[in-house]
Amino acid sequence: MATNFEPIYGLSEDENESRVLRVKVIAGIDLAKKDIIGASDPYVKLSLYVASENRELALVQTKTIKKTLNPKWNEEFYFRVCPQNHRLMLEVFDENRLVSGRHFV
Repeated sequence: MATNFEPIYGLSEDENESRVLRVKVIAGIDLAKKDIIGASDPYVKLSLYVASENRELALVQTKTIKKTLNPKWNEEFYFRVCPQNHRLMLEVFDENRLVSGRHFV
């Protein structure tokens, strides 16, 4: 369970039928090369959605790990969810410093 120092994203505590979901983003293995020099600056975006409304409820992301195709994040996130109505999407992106915006890895 999350301690008092770790934020819990998503629903408020008073929501009926809610549970706390702990997600640990550990690592990426052999990610796609996105930079000119053959490496990437990857990070993971975690989006919690209300499935029945296709609406984003919470958005968090890991730190960017520079110049690697095998990043190790070891970061934990906590979400308060209703398992029947929420979906969690994880996406890996490359932080591109040359052009504004982000690209899928």
